[in-house]
Amino acid sequence: MKKFLILLFFLLSISSNTLGFIRDSEIENIIKEIVGPIADAAEQDKNNLKIFLINDKQLNAFVTPGQKIFIFSGLIVNSKNMNALEGVIAHELGHITGRHHIKIYDQLKKSRAITLVGVILGGAAAIASGDSTAAAAIAGGAATAGQRSLLSFSRTQEGAADQAGFSFLKKSGKSLCGIISFLELLESLQGYKENAYTQSHPLTRERIRDAKYAAKDENCENINNNKLNKIKPIEFGINERYKFIQAKLIGFNDPENTIKSIKNNSNFSEDHINYALAIANYKLFNYKKGNNLINKLIKKYPSYPYFYELKAQMLRENGFLKESLKNYLFVNKLLPGDSLIQIELAHTLLNTEKKDNINKAIKILEKAQIKEIENNKLWYLLSVAYGKNSEIGRSRYASAYSSYLKGDDEMAINFINRAKKITKRNTSEWSKLIELEKKINFKKK
Repeated sequence: MKKFLILLFFLLSISSNTLGFIRDSEIENIIKEIVGPIADAAEQDKNNLKIFLINDKQLNAFVTPGQKIFIFSGLIVNSKNMNALEGVIAHELGHITGRHHIKIYDQLKKSRAITLVGVILGGAAAIASGDSTAAAAIAGGAATAGQRSLLSFSRTQEGAADQAGFSFLKKSGKSLCGIISFLELLESLQGYKENAYTQSHPLTRERIRDAKYAAKDENCENINNNKLNKIKPIEFGINERYKFIQAKLIGFNDPENTIKSIKNNSNFSEDHINYALAIANYKLFNYKKGNNLINKLIKKYPSYPYFYELKAQMLRENGFLKESLKNYLFVNKLLPGDSLIQIELAHTLLNTEKKDNINKAIKILEKAQIKEIENNKLWYLLSVAYGKNSEIGRSRYASAYSSYLKGDDEMAINFINRAKKITKRNTSEWSKLIELEKKINFKKK
């Protein structure tokens, strides 16, 4: 029970600053595109949903208050097709529409009450009989009963989220075959006999049964070989692009193994393989080969922005700033208003060390703040840009905010105090310092 309470607290209090998150324009935009129709079917405002990608091999996802959906990168990498992710997202939206994160607090109180009654009864038994063994048995039994009560409630919620998810998929015109494929993969990886009394989720085999019943009007035989998995290279739609983000994650997270074995991945076309190899070679400091591969993709898909983005990143990190800037400016035209792209553009502008470019970078970063207020890289770049522009007070404030986002409150306070020494009172800059200081002190409480 104690472990569950700790986990529950973690899940409810988690923020984007506490885990290893992946921030990538291509991945985030494609996931948003996938989520949109399902959110509409669930009658949820997709603009209010916050999607976070955790860099972890687990095949998992969860929701927390504030309409936050957390997806583990392992879920994307290991799904055979996009439809599996659609199924998981539909399930998580089922939790949101069912307000399960709120209801669990009430159930938590009930389960704790069961345990408390047992402790009281156990104490009474000890007093009446002098038998401490009997007292422990009563109290221990109550604790187990409390835990089972909570687990049973959790299983009920998960079952309800499954059913809601099935309905959202059907309403949005999505197949249920992918979620069946995903659940079957989960079952194959579990490697042990599940016990319904110790699981927070319904037994996986029961979930598969329910999903197959819901999908009885679909032909889901040989799921991994059906039309969901067959994509022609010329069809550069969402399914094709989903495989590109799978390839991207594989290339970035495991470059050495990508070089060795990616060509054996039957789920990928030659284009996906080349994307993964371009990234893997870049990560392994083989710029020439990586650049050749990405150029090959650009030639084939001259309007796909993210190939240019990768090329721009490779160029910048290898010292070709002029060419990098040219590519980032082109990406910015293809994706106007994309804050993550703008941050990378500002990064390149700063690296040129030109006065005009420093001022341009500051304007870009200040504009990007609207969407990326909790982006640590943005604040770090702002601290550098303000410093290069001799705006020392603002630079220290940006450094303080960057430290705050990293969880280094001591360093954040240090920068705040240093900024106060050169900042005039009753100014907007002073107010920002005080506001950030209050945030940090409130967190400490």
